[in-house]
Amino acid sequence: MRSEADLAKHQSLVKELVEIFLKEGFRVSGAEGVEGFYPPMELHNDGYGDQEDKMPDVYAYDEKEHRFIIGEAKTGRDDFESDHSLTQYNVFLDQRNPRTNLHARLYIILPSSRLVEFNTLITHYIHRELWNNVILVQSKQWKE
Repeated sequence: MRSEADLAKHQSLVKELVEIFLKEGFRVSGAEGVEGFYPPMELHNDGYGDQEDKMPDVYAYDEKEHRFIIGEAKTGRDDFESDHSLTQYNVFLDQRNPRTNLHARLYIILPSSRLVEFNTLITHYIHRELWNNVILVQSKQWKE
């Protein structure tokens, strides 16, 4: 169970990611706990990890590239490689636009001091051909 401080940190990372998406021109259709947005829908799990569908923190669409954009916030407090998180990465990267067949892009925002650690982890768990669909975002608000 996350502490209140961890929940607050996670929520501020989600808000920061929404702001980044809007600046990038992405059409944000859902954001968990962010005023003015409905929570995103759960995404179908085709058989990864715990077998459960997963809801991202932010769901958007890139009109220029015609691909879905999925955003996830990680605090680094035991949420990088839990079974839930590992399943999330696979489920989110498995999403495709049925019209273009392009994989979704997964943006993961995390405290800047945790970037190297997370990059090492994600390249270990995610298939090499999907690495270019993972975008790591360093939080400007959180260092650790």
